[in-house]
Amino acid sequence: MSILLKNGRILDPSQGMDMVGNVLIEFDQIISVGPEVATDEIEEIYDCTGLWITPGLVDPHVHLREPGDSHKETIVSGTQAAAAGGYTTICCMPNTNPPLDTPALIDFILDRSASPEAGGVFVAPVGALTVGMAGERISDLAAMKKAGIVAASDEAFPIQDANVMSQAMEFCVQLDLPIMAHCENLALSSGGSMNEGAMSAMLGLKGIPRTAEEIAVMRNCILALHTGCRLHVMRVSSWGAVEMIRQAKYLGAPVTCEVCPMHFSFTEDSVKEFDTLFKITPPLRTRADIEMIYEGLSDGTIDCIASDHSPHASHEVDVPFEEAPFGSVGLETTVAATLTMLTHKGILTPLETVRKLSTMPAEILRLEAGTLRPGETPVAQVTVIDPNVEWTFDRNKTFSKSKNTPFHGMAFKGKPVLTFNGGEIYRDAFFEQNRYQMVR
Repeated sequence: MSILLKNGRILDPSQGMDMVGNVLIEFDQIISVGPEVATDEIEEIYDCTGLWITPGLVDPHVHLREPGDSHKETIVSGTQAAAAGGYTTICCMPNTNPPLDTPALIDFILDRSASPEAGGVFVAPVGALTVGMAGERISDLAAMKKAGIVAASDEAFPIQDANVMSQAMEFCVQLDLPIMAHCENLALSSGGSMNEGAMSAMLGLKGIPRTAEEIAVMRNCILALHTGCRLHVMRVSSWGAVEMIRQAKYLGAPVTCEVCPMHFSFTEDSVKEFDTLFKITPPLRTRADIEMIYEGLSDGTIDCIASDHSPHASHEVDVPFEEAPFGSVGLETTVAATLTMLTHKGILTPLETVRKLSTMPAEILRLEAGTLRPGETPVAQVTVIDPNVEWTFDRNKTFSKSKNTPFHGMAFKGKPVLTFNGGEIYRDAFFEQNRYQMVR
């Protein structure tokens, strides 16, 4: 089958490309990209006038909950949500039940995500850094890399022993495997449920100090500098963490980082009604932290934007604030939040927006994704975004099994409307009704 995406604004950071043109796909492969392409015998034409044509989006931080917690999410429902969110590749975290610490479990993830009922999205597994994510014995990372992991992490159970982390980094250097680290000093954060400050004092909630994040960021950056291990810092939230990562990069440490939409969309003030939908880790910070995140995004200190899609069932969230789990779903709102909060405010250019949502996460994890260059991805991975459509998010009309999101009812400007991953095509209802043209 031949497919033509015509008259769209092509944004491909991997080629420095920002132009109006066409993308031709034949037999599930990108054939040509440019102002003029051969259009003989095209079977499907999509009029992309006024839309962005980008490399398929890449989310480096997703929780699919399977195996073990399929009441929250499954690989099938999670990949369907990813396709609706514009993603063609996602990285699934290892804190499942049991944790992803053996090749057999990695095989399970890859087989399940390739099933016909899944969303047609590539799933790149992240293996547990230590056995059972207990922070003691290093997992058999060599065997898991052979099975298909793209990185190692203990995710929400960060290694507290600096010696264990140093050994893990030295081992990962030999395997050329990056470590994805949630940076938190548990001795400082234990028992806390929101940012430590005036708001936590007023609400009578135990706070989590920003030093819990910043001390762990500093330690891990120093270890990466001395071992040469590629370190990707997840969930950056505080101004101090951004500045430490900036300095680590200046010193030559192989460090990258991500930010999640919650941390540039809301502040700790959102917690004042004890709304558990705003309980995340690290916690929502202050306006000063958001301003530093803006700066870090603009100057390249913050490399990419991740959803940190963290599904929880309604009965788990509908409890007193201190008892609720951390996290929110985000696969279907990350692009919209990024465009609304960053791109349309001039904090990121359109090309930089796509870089942080696609090209950079692919480069960091060395994935075959994040580009429109013909022949550089296994199949065509393309996302079409309407940057100007205004819509309201309804959590009851999503693919995810869980509905724990503070973005419910929020007005957005911009959303993905088409997702191509080889022969798998997700068409948003808006595009289906208004823009799609079939040529037979």
